Amino acid sequence: MPISRREFESGELDAGFMVMDFLRSNSDDAYTADELVELISESVDVNKEQMRDILDSLERQGKVEVRVMRGVIYYIYRKSRLGFRV
Repeated sequence: MPISRREFESGELDAGFMVMDFLRSNSDDAYTADELVELISESVDVNKEQMRDILDSLERQGKVEVRVMRGVIYYIYRKSRLGFRV
């Protein structure tokens, strides 16, 4: 997984970037916060509370969609629609 110049130079990985990159690369699947912690923790140190904060921020920015299904909260990458309306 690529990292930014800032991350490279600082020697620290940005958890928000890693989450966004993962969701973008797996844009046809939705994940729970717990699943994302498990999947992302191999690359960057993040706990469940931090993951929920990251996902809340990405939702506010319009970068992820959130849906509750059977009482479980899922997050998925929000695909941009390209083109013009006529």
